Amino acid sequence: MRIYFYIARKFWVPFFFAVGVFTTLVVLGDTFEKMKNLSNGTTTMLDLLSYSITSFPNWLTTIMPVACLLGAISVISEMVANGEWTACIASGFAPRQLFKPIILCILSVVLLTLVVQEFILPPLNAKSSEIYYTRINPSGSYHPDTEQNVVLKIAPNQMLFAKEVNLKSGTMNRVSLDTYDNGWDIAHQIVADQMVWNPQTKSWLFSKGIQRTFLDPMDTTEQTFETAESPVSLNPSEMSVDRRDGKLLSIRELYKRTHFFKRSGLASYSEQTMMHSKLAMPLVTLVMCLLGMPFAISMRRKSKIVNIFASIVIAFLCWWLISMFTSIGENGYLNPILAGWGPVLFFAVVAFFEFKWLKL
Repeated sequence: MRIYFYIARKFWVPFFFAVGVFTTLVVLGDTFEKMKNLSNGTTTMLDLLSYSITSFPNWLTTIMPVACLLGAISVISEMVANGEWTACIASGFAPRQLFKPIILCILSVVLLTLVVQEFILPPLNAKSSEIYYTRINPSGSYHPDTEQNVVLKIAPNQMLFAKEVNLKSGTMNRVSLDTYDNGWDIAHQIVADQMVWNPQTKSWLFSKGIQRTFLDPMDTTEQTFETAESPVSLNPSEMSVDRRDGKLLSIRELYKRTHFFKRSGLASYSEQTMMHSKLAMPLVTLVMCLLGMPFAISMRRKSKIVNIFASIVIAFLCWWLISMFTSIGENGYLNPILAGWGPVLFFAVVAFFEFKWLKL
């Protein structure tokens, strides 16, 4: 057991080294890129610092797989270079036994990253966006709780159009509910200034609107009203109309958006693909490390530069395949489950044959 703790302790030194180096490069690069906004007269260095702090965890979760890979390769290559690996094998340890403490360290990082991604990143991403669009690059159109020009499919023959939607307050402004006949000609239309969610009746109510009935292309009847019940009964908490990038959403938020799109009859290839990609990411990190660990055994000398280069090459190849699968899945050309889990299966097969070929 002592050898396991020894290997685990050796893992963390190159891991934190990689985290520090890559994080410094990424954060400094992003900060320097934003410094051009200092000339706009409203941005201060404090604003840039606040933005860097709130966006830092997002970069950190991106860096973690490479840091784990570098840590795994470094600890094995160092043991090989110092003769410790040979001594352990001669003492009766199998290579797979020596891999166990490294894998446990990687799994602990993966679980922590998953928790951060699900519960810490979403509010921090929202805060960094607020800082950027209100203090660094001010935009008058930035309204985080309001979405513009929303189109929803309420029923197979009903479409809802809203100029502004604020699900947090339960309001939709300048709405139009169109009902179509079997030939997809408009049969009824309700145009209202606002539609408000009523938590008591669990329904949406129209206010100050006009109800039109299209008898034929040349004959239409109209009736004004102050308030009227809406056929829409979906709770605002179950709706998802924001257009944020799926990469910035948690798995829970992606599931909610996917479920809502399915109920509305809308395509959800992109959301489903991103959800499965995020679910598969912990295994991607583990399999990526399993690909690099046997490579480290073949290295006969200790070299941090070679370790870093090998980690970057392996990570680049993995991310390239993941990006390709994700892009195909988001455009609907590949099943979202296969698009999300396909790279994991591919790398797992490669790692299996790599271990079998090297007899590990």
